[in-house]
Amino acid sequence: MGLVALASAKGSPGVTTTTLAMGALWPRPVIVAECDASGADIPLRMEQAAGGVLDPDRGLLSLAAAGRKGLRSDLVLAHTQRVIGGLDVLVGPRVPEQAAGMTNFWPLLGAALDALPGRDVLADCGRIGATTPQTAVLRAARLLVLVCTAEPSSVVHLRERLTVLAGVLDPASPVGTPISVAVVADPKARDAVAQVRETLQRTEVPLRHIWHLAYDERGAGFFKGRVTGRAEKTPLVRSARPATEEAAAVVAPFFVVPPEEEPGLPADSGPPSDAPAWEGFSFSAQGRPST
Repeated sequence: MGLVALASAKGSPGVTTTTLAMGALWPRPVIVAECDASGADIPLRMEQAAGGVLDPDRGLLSLAAAGRKGLRSDLVLAHTQRVIGGLDVLVGPRVPEQAAGMTNFWPLLGAALDALPGRDVLADCGRIGATTPQTAVLRAARLLVLVCTAEPSSVVHLRERLTVLAGVLDPASPVGTPISVAVVADPKARDAVAQVRETLQRTEVPLRHIWHLAYDERGAGFFKGRVTGRAEKTPLVRSARPATEEAAAVVAPFFVVPPEEEPGLPADSGPPSDAPAWEGFSFSAQGRPST
């Protein structure tokens, strides 16, 4: 049980797509929590696993209402929904006005997500700034992944945000929150990504990883509801796999298996806890998972 926060410093470099891709590949049970105060995207992208639209009011909003007298980690699972592909998600508020009414909820949410028994959590925090409320979730995270593009403006904004976050998260400390960066760029843009890497390494902020994630419309389509073909063959998924493995390794020491999920359970007790969300099936041409 460990919380990984994903965010950006500016624009829309693909935080939601990155979060969903990593969630689908995550090697342990995981939940994707949509903690973007600007409004939810997942209900607009993905269907329920059984078909039909997601309930936009079942997620952070319903969890906040249920946790008024105390936000326990075990409440979280009751407010998740399963999307096509098998990933459990906690959808965010529909509009910014709803997020504005959750001011006191965000600090409690981070601690609850980090302590969720038997589940890691990937929190899509969207674009963060000095006053964004979801910044409180970052403070509870075991790892922060900042997503950017190779465009100079994106890198400059990221560099400035890194300087601010370093003072809050203390990534150089053994008890601080380490920071990694995912650069979304054309698979062939290795030189551009290398320049981004050199630029970020010249800052005084220590970074655990700097990954190159492929800018890949077809691969991203799987995480926008267009699930046709084989996702594992796309450049996005191929590039996300090693990044996911390294991110999962950072929070692995904090994962605790609940007693009911310990080894020795009967064979029909469910899928193995180390199975990725789409392990064992491929996406059919009709847009539905086929086992």
